Amino acid sequence: MSMPPEQRTAPPHMLEKYGREVRRARNDAGYTQAALARRVRSSKTQISNLENGKADPSKKLRAALDEAIGDGRLSRVWDDLTGDGRPEWLDEIAAAIRDADAVYEYQALAFPSYLQTGSYARAVIRHAAPWMSPDELDTRTKERVERAHSMQESLRPMLWLVVDESLLKRRYGGSEASREQLAYVAALAERERLTLQVVPIDHPKHPGNAGAFRVLTMRDGPDMAYVESAEEGRTLTSSTAVARRRMLFAALQGVALDPEASVRAVHEEMMRID
Repeated sequence: MSMPPEQRTAPPHMLEKYGREVRRARNDAGYTQAALARRVRSSKTQISNLENGKADPSKKLRAALDEAIGDGRLSRVWDDLTGDGRPEWLDEIAAAIRDADAVYEYQALAFPSYLQTGSYARAVIRHAAPWMSPDELDTRTKERVERAHSMQESLRPMLWLVVDESLLKRRYGGSEASREQLAYVAALAERERLTLQVVPIDHPKHPGNAGAFRVLTMRDGPDMAYVESAEEGRTLTSSTAVARRRMLFAALQGVALDPEASVRAVHEEMMRID
């Protein structure tokens, strides 16, 4: 007996996550559900059910959605949700950063992965994913250190980083690892590989409360932005969404210390470490 075309093959929570990504991509592209349905030869009801996690999309529909609004992203999300491998969005972000002319990033919890030392990276990864096996932890740490070394030696992309002052006070890996990490970032800033700015922890008008993000100016192709959490990353490619993240980054720069004062703040925090 053949399987009905819309019978569920993926667990409900996976369909819900995929549906949210479809909704985000549709909104970023400026389509209504009806307009998208016409574009992919479907129905408004099916698109609505899909976005609400109530329908398991056929391979043909997934391909059509990806072509219309996903730009490859939706296929990677589906593969990540239904597979057992490394989250695709992590590789996607790493590849995009390598191909960028400039990266503008805001962080409040940890330094970006491409700026982490070995001990700091290992502590961040281990405590964020305590279920990870020792072998996988070693592999992820090695990958992150290699990426940081490559970024250190390269002239591109140009790097602008704004961090919340509270990030400097976090002691991932203990005192020695934290001191080494701060020294590493300060050295990159002092030789102008990185432009660093620190938002004072007591500033009354902090524009960074929506979380970490980065804006990428690409060599080939449109500029893009990423917003992310520990579990998922979201790519923003619409001109409006990218422009809004640029505005937010400019607002963060406006309330942050200047680069010279920011490097002094890093050195002062290093002296406070026991």
